[in-house]
Amino acid sequence: MDKYWVLYTQALLVHQKARMERLQRELEIQKKKLDKLKSEVNEMENNLTRRRLKRSNSISQIPSLEEMQQLRSCNRQLQIDIDCLTKEIDLFQARGPHFNPSAIHNFYDNIGFVGPVPPKPKDQRSIIKTPKTQDTEDDEGAQWNCTACTFLNHPALIRCEQCEMPRHF
Repeated sequence: MDKYWVLYTQALLVHQKARMERLQRELEIQKKKLDKLKSEVNEMENNLTRRRLKRSNSISQIPSLEEMQQLRSCNRQLQIDIDCLTKEIDLFQARGPHFNPSAIHNFYDNIGFVGPVPPKPKDQRSIIKTPKTQDTEDDEGAQWNCTACTFLNHPALIRCEQCEMPRHF
């Protein structure tokens, strides 16, 4: 039994030594790959630094990463606002010609627009009549102001020519 044990131990040691040599070769290969990657990263960082210096010296500035993220965030929020407004307008139009948006809110109050806001719609009583000949007014009726954008529309139209809001009769 001792003879088999000695042979087994010797074989095990030879096997483990061969395995250790393979692992050392693999380690050396991986170290070389790591050194190569480090040099590539250093080269890329140097190129980036050169480009940033060149860009900062140029007249046209490219936005920084933080500015780009802020612009993307604003863009996403604007897209959400546009989608909401589109759905809201579709709902308003689906309610038909008897829907009165001024009874709920001013159209522009729901936009969420930061900037100059158009004037609020005028009451139906304050419709501006342009001077016309008597027979034209009798044939077509009076022009009407849109309750959403106050545009003065042709009497034959049932939707606003500018914003397509249904006419309030």
